[in-house]
Amino acid sequence: MAWFPLPDGVPLWYEDQGAGPVILLVPGWTYTTRFYDEQLRDLSRDHRVVAVDLRGAGNSGKTPHGHSLSQYATDLLDLVEGLDLQDVTVVAWAMGVSVSLHAVVRDADRLSRLVWVDHSPRFFASHDWSFGLHGDLDPWQWDQQIQELQMNRPSATRALLSSCFHRPPPPTDLDWMTAELMKTPSEVMATMLATVANVDLRPLLPAVQIPVLMINGRHSIVPVQVGHWLASQLPKGRAAILEDAGHLPYIEQPGAFNQLVRDFVAERA
Repeated sequence: MAWFPLPDGVPLWYEDQGAGPVILLVPGWTYTTRFYDEQLRDLSRDHRVVAVDLRGAGNSGKTPHGHSLSQYATDLLDLVEGLDLQDVTVVAWAMGVSVSLHAVVRDADRLSRLVWVDHSPRFFASHDWSFGLHGDLDPWQWDQQIQELQMNRPSATRALLSSCFHRPPPPTDLDWMTAELMKTPSEVMATMLATVANVDLRPLLPAVQIPVLMINGRHSIVPVQVGHWLASQLPKGRAAILEDAGHLPYIEQPGAFNQLVRDFVAERA
């Protein structure tokens, strides 16, 4: 556990465990390395596993500046270069996918594989995209969600967390999860949400030439068809579905999830 000093002075929190082929865990909006406890514990038995908190989130430095996908990707690449990580398999969830995709198209030498976990390349449904969040999310509904978070953040955050699970977690788990998300200042939280929601990743897909594994939860807020659609668009992409999971498959089915990742990394030869 340590802080990596970014060029602009913001300390980036990361955890670094184990030895072997490198796996980099990238969390989503306001989520933290703690949500990857099961991956750090298990995958570090035969891999070097590095997990990171995005700037402004978790234990990383709090700053009102640099909250764009481009800057988050730059932070990620600065960490990868600073730790001299090679042949990295990036495992990214939700907003972390948007960040990682921007990093991958800039440095596919170090970032050589991507596990794309339960994330739609476009949040909002439209005439040319029927796989928005919940299948039909529109900007007005999204604005309402942000307003709820701004007006009563603790309860709205807890409700949002609950909606990410197929099977409700124990209240004690929701307690620590809510506390982790609340580490991000409210103004940064809102900026992060707006940043990820308003970017369409589909134009970036032709530039992704590395192997990509999509993992979706069958009961997620992200339509399960997204993974299969992405597999049809990416030359080295394929999809897997975890049947007993929602939007957080790496938490709800950690054993099956970790095995998919372990097998994917093993194919690198």
